This record gives sequence, C-alpha cells and structure tokens, in this order.
Amino acid sequence: MDNAEPANHGKNSVSRILRKCNDFRSQPAAVLIVSTMAVFSDAVVYGLIVPFLPDVLQDRLGLSSSANGLLFGCFGIGVLIGAPTSAYISDRWKVRKWPMVLGLLGLGATSALFALSNAYWELILARMAQGVSSGITWAIGLAMIADVYQGEALGWAMGIAFSGFTLGYLGGPVFGGAIYSAGGVHAIAIFVGAIAAIDLVFRLLLVEPKDIAVASASCSEPLANLELDNGANEHQLGLDSTLDNRFRKRVASRAAESSPALVATPVAIDSPQSLHGIRAASIQELTEIHVADSSSAKKRASSGHADAIAGATASVPALTNATAMHTADAPT
Repeated sequence: MDNAEPANHGKNSVSRILRKCNDFRSQPAAVLIVSTMAVFSDAVVYGLIVPFLPDVLQDRLGLSSSANGLLFGCFGIGVLIGAPTSAYISDRWKVRKWPMVLGLLGLGATSALFALSNAYWELILARMAQGVSSGITWAIGLAMIADVYQGEALGWAMGIAFSGFTLGYLGGPVFGGAIYSAGGVHAIAIFVGAIAAIDLVFRLLLVEPKDIAVASASCSEPLANLELDNGANEHQLGLDSTLDNRFRKRVASRAAESSPALVATPVAIDSPQSLHGIRAASIQELTEIHVADSSSAKKRASSGHADAIAGATASVPALTNATAMHTADAPT
C-alpha cells in the first residue's frame, strides 16, 4: 500500500502536467510563442550563411563577389512569391497551422540543399526556395497573432514577435561563423535541421488559431466592458450603438450572477460560444430594461396627469367661492 500511494501520486502529477500542457495549446500565449519561434528561426537561418557565403562562392566555385548580392536578391524574390500566395491560401481556406508546418519543412529542406549545393544555379534555386519558406513564415505567423490578439494586446504581441526576429538576426551570423569554423557547411546543415525539428514540434502541437479564444486589452474587466455588436437588435430596441453605462453594468451583473465562472476566467468570455450566450442574455436583459423603463415612464406620465386633474378639480370650489364673493361685493 505504501508503495502504491507514491506511484498513484506520481501518475496524478504527470496527468495534471499533461492536462495543463494540453490546455495551454489552446491559449493565445501558445500562438505567440510559436509565431515568435518561427520568426526567430527564420532570422537565424537567414543570417547563418552571411559569414561563409563569400568563402563558398569564391573559393569553392570561383565566382566574384557580385554573385553574393544576386543570391540575397533571389531570397527577396522568394519572399515576394511566398508571402502573398500563402496569405491568400490561408485566408481562402481558413487554415493557419498547416501552412506554417509546410513552410518550416520547406525551410529545413532548402537549407540542407543550400549547404550541399555544388553549382551556382543550385544555390540560386535553394536561396529562392528559402525566401518562399520565409515568406510563408512571416505572413502566416503574424496573421496567427492577429487572429488571437486584439486592441492594445495586439501591439504588445507584435512587439514580442519582432523581438524574436531581432534576436535571430543578431545571433544568426554569430552562430554561423562559429559553426562554420568548427565543422564546415555540413555542421551548418545539422544546426538548421535541429532548429527546424524543435520548431516543428511546437507547430504541430499548436491548436488551430481559429479555435482559440481572442485575447484583448479589455480582458481584465470583461464584464464591465462587455460590448454587444448585434446592431440590429439594438436598433429594434431603440438604443444607441454606444450603450449607456447603466445598461452595461446591469448586463454585467446579470451575467456574473448567472455564471460566476466567467469572472474567474475572463479570457473564456472572448470565446465564440461564450460570446454567443452572453450576447443573447444581454439582449434579453436590455429588452427587459427597455420595457421596464418605458412602463415606468408611462406610469409617471399617467400619475402626473392624474395629479394635475385632481389639483384642477380641487381648485374648482375655491374658484366658485371667490366668484360668489366678488359678485356680492360688487355695487348694485
């Protein structure tokens, strides 16, 4: 029994860790990490060849330094081809994850081809294919961030992603020079393969961004800042597009009473399922408020009319008496 308890405890701990990891796959932070790693890997691969490319072109192939500039230009052409094409396909088919995976596989394959090339035209094709893979990474990676972040949170997330690019751009030439000096071009290919393998694991584990809840700058106060975008219902109720704060607070209070879990997990409010339910409840709440306010206004108006009639009725005897007294005092 004593040995069974530690074993069960260990299994439970592993299960909790796996469950937390599985839950993290569907968080906006996971998209940010994967996109940042993708941009970092792309920048590293781009910068790896800078230190040894002149040596390869001049010593191995006997070419001039102008051939170096042409290779970098081919990389740019590949980006121009890959970025818009992948963006169109991704938006057309509503998929982000698998184009990112294909782009990474292409980056690893073309980097290996570049390291093993023995002719200049092979280097040109490999470099252009690298550009296509880089364009896919940039277009889809940044689109994934825009899918799950909104408002001020989007700027913060983009800043982190570009920080990954900066680190890769600075570290790529450093790593490239050191690795080339230690093991040559083949060591560069192995290093690129290792980076691609690690990055591939993260991309495969990621949940499709369209199924991930959106994180916005207002997630800290989701109920107080609840926004209803159903303009047709608001128009039918006679409400302005910017709802009164009184309405918002009452809607938020009703939502908190009906589902306290929403307060504990603010990000869940931004999921499509939760938004649909809250908006439906909010429209119902607004309908009740609008009807109640209309009834109160009618009651107040009716009460005001009744008071006025009662006051006028009560003043009739006084006016009659005053008229009689005035008639009696008048000279005959």
